[in-house]
Order: sequence, then C-alpha cells, then structure tokens
Amino acid sequence: MVPNQTIVIGLTGASGLLGQEIIRRAVSQGDQVVAYSRTPDQPVSGAIRTEAFGPGMAVSNLDAILHLAGESILGRWTKARRDRILQSRIQGTRWVVEALQNAPNPPRTLICASGVNIYGDRGEEELIEESSVGSAGFLCSVAVAWEEEAMHAARFGVRVVTIRIAMVLGRKGALALMLPAFWLGLGGRLGSGNQWMPWIHVEDVANLFLHAAREESLAGPLNGLSPFPVRNRDFTRILGSTLGRPTFLVMPSFILKAVLQDQASLLLDSERALPKRALETGFRFRFPYLEGALQNLLKERRIP
Repeated sequence: MVPNQTIVIGLTGASGLLGQEIIRRAVSQGDQVVAYSRTPDQPVSGAIRTEAFGPGMAVSNLDAILHLAGESILGRWTKARRDRILQSRIQGTRWVVEALQNAPNPPRTLICASGVNIYGDRGEEELIEESSVGSAGFLCSVAVAWEEEAMHAARFGVRVVTIRIAMVLGRKGALALMLPAFWLGLGGRLGSGNQWMPWIHVEDVANLFLHAAREESLAGPLNGLSPFPVRNRDFTRILGSTLGRPTFLVMPSFILKAVLQDQASLLLDSERALPKRALETGFRFRFPYLEGALQNLLKERRIP
C-alpha cells in the first residue's frame, strides 16, 4: 500500500474501547471503516456502514481487515466463561479467514489481535517477537490458539500480522477499574511488585494497527506495547502520584491466588516485552512513558 493513500478497512470488535479508537484514528487520517457486528442493523459511529459478523461475512473490496472481536477476559473465569473466551476467538477468526478465502475480491492483509500473555510468566527475560511463546497458563493457550487460526490465512497469500497487545490504558477498561481504589488511597503493589507490566496507551495501539495495515514488510507477530514497560510497584507509585493519592498498601500474592486462583496470573505474571518490530519499521509512540500516558488520560479527572 502507498503510505499516505486512503484505504478501506474492515473492523470487527468495532464497538469496544480499541475499536472505537481505531475508527477515530482512521477517519482522522482520511481512511474509511466498515464495521462488522452481530447486530448489523445498529450503526457504528464513524463507520461508513455496518456488515454482519458471522459465517459467510462479506469482505470484498476492502484493503485490510482488522480483527479484534472476542469475549472479554474481565470477570470471573468460570468454566463456561473460559469456553466462551477461547471459542469466541477461534470461531470468530475462522469466520474471517474463511471469508478471506472465499471472497471474489478479498483484502490481502489481515491484522489480528492477540495478547502479550502468549509469552507466559518470564521474570526478567526481555521478550521480543522472536522469543518463544509460553507453555502454561490459560491466556497463554488462548493467544496461541488465536494466532494459529489467524495464520491459516497466510496459506493462501494473505499477509497476516498478529498484534500481541499489552494492558491497554484508556478512559475505560483496566484503568477505569483501578481508579476507585486509588482515589480512596487503597492502591498498592501486588505481591512483590517486581513483576514487569507491559502497557500501551489506547491511541498508540490504535495507530499501531493502522501502521501494520500499511506497512507491507510486517508479517507474523508484532508486540503491541510501550517501549518502556514498568514493574508493578512503579506502576502503582506513578498512578498514585498522578492522582495525588498514597499507595502504601500491599496485596500479598498468596491472598490473590487464594481469591482469584489462576486468574491471579493477570496481576502477578512478569512479561518484560519490548516492541522491537514496531520500532524497526519506524512506528512512533506518542505516549512511550507511563507518566505522560496517565497524565493525558487523567487530566480531566484530577479531582474525584
């Protein structure tokens, strides 16, 4: 694709935090977005039209399709919830891949979401796209299965990029869930606080998806995270400082594991991941540092 050429993008998961930001970013640079939804009769703000998401979905005459759709990982991981988290990603990606294979004039690029959890708990190891994936943990196995489904499209000539997204910081989502406790002065480190927490501002990850859609040298995994991950204790301190609140409390690991069981891995696993391929292809982060990202997101919420 020509770098500054207007493109038409298909987008699943368009109503979510990241999907909405991708639409805003795409429209601001002159691109057009076709949203895919299970309720296609309901328009999606910013999209030129909404198409049905499911078997036989229509993907002709698009330049690229960005696939985000999947059951949220937030909430209690019951067996039924685990099944929905996994199957929504496998089945949804299968619909997209089959549509790409069968369309008369399909897009030649698929950018599929994945998760940085694919590396598993790796302590101090620096993780780049060439690093091996993990072999344990529910979210690790989900990400592996998700990427395997997406890569099937490469067999018939589609350029596939799987973006391994870290914790996305936006005005909704994970950050919003943290804020009530921090406002009350109840924020604190989790476990030892030494675990690395990869993160990314929602604007940067949206721009990274659009960058991947245009950058034809990219294929395979792409780490979607800030070049400066932080340890949990530093994330806690910086968020408390930004809000002007104390962060003296500690939540011991054994309590988190007793209450959350294997879901505690979301809070305790260490993934020191770096965006090597994004930087190599000239991507520029607007918010590379946590302090600047939080100040941007919380500038209108300094007083509760």
